Amino acid sequence: MFFVPFQKAKVGKNASYWACANGHKDVVKLLLNISHPNIELNARDNCGYTALMDACSIGHKDVVQLLLDHSKRIELNARNTAGMTALMLACRKGYKDVVQLLLGHSDKEIDLNTRDNDGCTGFTLACQNGEKDVVKLFLSFLDHSGNKNLEFNAKDYVGRTALMSACENGETDIVKLLLNHSSTKEDYLNAQNKCGETAFMIACQKGHKDVVKLFLDHSESNIQVNTRDIFGDTV
Repeated sequence: MFFVPFQKAKVGKNASYWACANGHKDVVKLLLNISHPNIELNARDNCGYTALMDACSIGHKDVVQLLLDHSKRIELNARNTAGMTALMLACRKGYKDVVQLLLGHSDKEIDLNTRDNDGCTGFTLACQNGEKDVVKLFLSFLDHSGNKNLEFNAKDYVGRTALMSACENGETDIVKLLLNHSSTKEDYLNAQNKCGETAFMIACQKGHKDVVKLFLDHSESNIQVNTRDIFGDTV
């Protein structure tokens, strides 16, 4: 006889939540089209996830589209217990199609710059995790939409930029994208975190040779190779 340990159930997951989380778009469509006052579309589990968050974190594009079509009834910027929104979860997982849908609702409804409990935005998370296609989407959005709402230079709570995070993790493709983008100015290249470290210093510390070479080969940059951190150290 096997003993099955008790596990605390995730509370807040109602019928509409499960339909969204499991990608059952026809059921979701049916629930959305019924004006029943007791159908709760923003129920949360004990980690703070809503149906939209779960659909985004799993990549159920069709379900996300349905929920966005009924956006007046959906808490688009709700945050889970880690401070993450639906957009952040999609960015972190690299679901390009989902992110594209969410960016399409950003003008009036979705906050692109909400920060999680570490101070990271969705854009930062995509850079940090090497999600190249998502990063390209953000950069293209920044270029062609005229949207000034995206904080390209956003820093987390220890002062890291998206570029610094990419350098720390050795995400060469992301670093290349950021170095070549028009928003990357000299002050961004040489920005320092709360320890006084620059992106270049971080790449050197971590031994990411290919990333370091990108900086050294970047012809349009004026990288300050002798910047000192708060302890007076250089690379």
